[in-house]
Amino acid sequence: MTIKVMLVDDHTMVREALCATLQHDRTLKVVAEAGDGETAARLAQDCQPDVVVMDIALPGQSGIETTRQLLARHPGIKVLALSTYLDRGIVQQMLDIGASGYIAKSAAGIELKQGIHAVSGGRRYVSSEVVAVLADSLQQQPSPPCPGEQRSLSPRETQVAALLAEGKSAHDIAAVLHISPSTVDVHRRNLMRKLGLHKVAELTRYALRVGLILP
Repeated sequence: MTIKVMLVDDHTMVREALCATLQHDRTLKVVAEAGDGETAARLAQDCQPDVVVMDIALPGQSGIETTRQLLARHPGIKVLALSTYLDRGIVQQMLDIGASGYIAKSAAGIELKQGIHAVSGGRRYVSSEVVAVLADSLQQQPSPPCPGEQRSLSPRETQVAALLAEGKSAHDIAAVLHISPSTVDVHRRNLMRKLGLHKVAELTRYALRVGLILP
């Protein structure tokens, strides 16, 4: 059985290197490549990959938000994160939203192939570097949650939160999400109330901490 793979990374040379690595495994076939989240969403619809190898740092929306959207539209797809970011919050955020695995870009090519096979078979896979990050976090005393942080945001509120944290205005967000500015304001009030926040600066710190945006 051939596993169809889509590569999502904004660096052409990285995608070329990944293709070269994967082509030696006849059970893997790269069916699409994307350099940003919007292209990834379109190609996923057209190519129906089994596994998406997803970078975190993408132009425009992050790999985290791209993963969230892909899994909402195509629940059968498996996402395997491949990133230089080894911050515990970012790793945990990717796994929490449904990514099946997380591999450090410093890992060997054989580990990427093992990860693709693992997640395609319904198993979770994290590279040794990521295991070390998660293990270290378990030994640390967890910090208390911010007021209201335990109340989950809706998918739309999460989108608005990420865009606000990136410094976009209500009119900019309305254009991106195809909703009215007044609806943006409603979502902003609701998410700030849920999170117990009062200023955009506080929201930005929250978004950085949970991985909605990258530093």
